Amino acid sequence: MEKRKKQVLGLSQEQRQSQDLRLFSVLAAPEADFLRQAAELEADPLFTRLCAAGPDGAAPVIRRRLPGASYAFSYACGDAALASAAEAGGAGEWLADRPAMLELARRAGQANFEKFFLSASVFDPAAAGRACGFTAAEASALKNFSDAFTLAHERVPPRALPALYLRCAAVVTAENGKLAAAYTHPGYVRGVYRIDRRALAALVRSGDISGAEASRASSLLSRAQRLAWRKAGFHKVLTAILEAQAGYLLRESGLKPLTQRQIAARAGLNPATVSRLIAGKSILLPRGEETAIKGLFLSRNAYIIDRIREILGAGSREMTDSEITEALRTTYGVRVSRRSVNLYRAKL
Repeated sequence: MEKRKKQVLGLSQEQRQSQDLRLFSVLAAPEADFLRQAAELEADPLFTRLCAAGPDGAAPVIRRRLPGASYAFSYACGDAALASAAEAGGAGEWLADRPAMLELARRAGQANFEKFFLSASVFDPAAAGRACGFTAAEASALKNFSDAFTLAHERVPPRALPALYLRCAAVVTAENGKLAAAYTHPGYVRGVYRIDRRALAALVRSGDISGAEASRASSLLSRAQRLAWRKAGFHKVLTAILEAQAGYLLRESGLKPLTQRQIAARAGLNPATVSRLIAGKSILLPRGEETAIKGLFLSRNAYIIDRIREILGAGSREMTDSEITEALRTTYGVRVSRRSVNLYRAKL
């Protein structure tokens, strides 16, 4: 009896270790591999069925958009790559309509565009037109275009995307003193998945999917959950970084001392996970320049050295360590000892 318990425990540990390794693989995957996995999952016909309501009215997979994250609609890969990924026929026609559709999207405004044209809810052309200030026909045209554009963009193989859109995860915009992230790939626009295992069980009991499909459906749901963890984790990390360095991104101040451990605490993640999520990624700043996400972190020592450099650069005479210590406290609110200042000065 005792031996059986140990075997069950060992099997449980092996299963958990296997799940942890799969999650680690998703978190550590390069962005190109992650986007490919997400696109393959969305293209699976069985997964599409799992996103639809079952016999009991519930869907095994429910999409939930990331709060506050929009899609950089005007940022896209080249026409040739989009046309090759679009459905056969009609690609040239809707690509030719892009300038007019982008103008409609701008007229609608970001909030309305997200609400009416990127939402998975039932689309009402008349309501969308009234809210956005154009006709129901124009609203329908924009909806059809945005659906086709997003689908084609998501089908573009990562190798065909410009390098910028693989390493640049988001465009950061500033409006009325507030920052917002617009993801450059529609894989993020679909948001994360919430899994309802009871809905899957009801679907299996109804006989709408076969036994073989049920087994594969369970595997697809597990894969969706892992992909959702990465999307949600990165969104939490990016949101925390934007909040922490808002002054710098809005050009109101310089970089503040910030470590990956602090961001991990804010996002409720492990510091090693934060490091994997931001590895090799960059963002476009509100002023249009690209910066590595890791470049938004600054150690306290580096921050103090920069402030001492500013103090010495602005001074008209030689300053003592005690005077620099006082200037750090009164000007920047940084409290360090005179002995530490002496050590920092030696590093300049």
